[in-house]
Amino acid sequence: MLGESFIFRNKKKGEEGRVMKINKNDLQVALERVRPGLATRELIDQATSFAFFGDRVVTYNDEISISHPVKKLNLEGAVKAQALYDFLGRVKKDEIDLEQEQNQIIIKAGRCRAGLIFEQEVRLPLDEELSKINSIKWKELPDDFLEALKFCHPCCSADMSRPELTCLYIQGNQVEASDSYRIVRYNLKSFMPVDSFLIPATAVRNLIKYDVKEIAKGQSWVHFRTADGTIFSSRIYLGEYVNTAPYLEIEGFEFIFPKEIMEVLERAHVFSKTEIKNVISEAVIEIGKNRIKVSAKNESGWFEEAVRNVYDGEPIKFTVGVDFLRDLFSKVRNCLISQNKICFRGTNWVHVVATSVVEAE
Repeated sequence: MLGESFIFRNKKKGEEGRVMKINKNDLQVALERVRPGLATRELIDQATSFAFFGDRVVTYNDEISISHPVKKLNLEGAVKAQALYDFLGRVKKDEIDLEQEQNQIIIKAGRCRAGLIFEQEVRLPLDEELSKINSIKWKELPDDFLEALKFCHPCCSADMSRPELTCLYIQGNQVEASDSYRIVRYNLKSFMPVDSFLIPATAVRNLIKYDVKEIAKGQSWVHFRTADGTIFSSRIYLGEYVNTAPYLEIEGFEFIFPKEIMEVLERAHVFSKTEIKNVISEAVIEIGKNRIKVSAKNESGWFEEAVRNVYDGEPIKFTVGVDFLRDLFSKVRNCLISQNKICFRGTNWVHVVATSVVEAE
């Protein structure tokens, strides 16, 4: 049995004023685990707070919800997240005392005492599925599930006019992503133990930081659990995904990128990084006669560099995520070039990028 599940408890009569001795590190670990589930602004009531349900601390921001157990804790209510997190980071004692007194939680650490406003009613809009997460059945994930998510999520779109392309599509033994210009498909070692679903890439960027081992799928949420009891829940998109199969069959001639391209991408990465949230760092690759040019630009400046290479076809160019391409080239540097696509294949994945003709200078 992996960890514990959500436990909702009502405070018993006479429980207020009881002192709980808590290992500070255990509490800090729990808060760190659930922090990605906090909202940056409180558009939802208590979305910037740590909520406590019995021996679990929970965060929720409408897209994801994360919870983690804390030993010897038994609270029900909510406290502003930043104040609690920052205060614990400045406490040197290994053990702290927590005591609830009406509308505040008293923290004692040696001679240090602090009181934080404590809302005894949790008003997070947790729907029925999240509230009953302890009754669902957990199933084991494929060993390479996280690897597939890390490999595929950079190819998702950020354009909400096509919301299905802002998600990863997970079905059977495949994980897939596309932004309509790029498609990536990863074949898992084993089949998923749940039905197909679409999970937003914005949630996946946090999910891949957790070593999840199990999964449970509901009607509008998908849940993941780690070996030490962290539960990561994400909303799923209930639309249809596109049929990408026809675009993955490509005929063309083989082309091999030179080894020097990796060093060029390292330099391009400096000028591809952007401060715009949820935008992937990208570079433009131009393959021309006997040379490959890499260019990138961001808010700070721009970059161009060319490397020699044997090529005598029509000049083409394509845009690709720099981190993704570096990861891809660490696996293979050969590809197939067709009239309007370039295709990379590995033992368990395929990546296709739409190309365009380079205009004459």
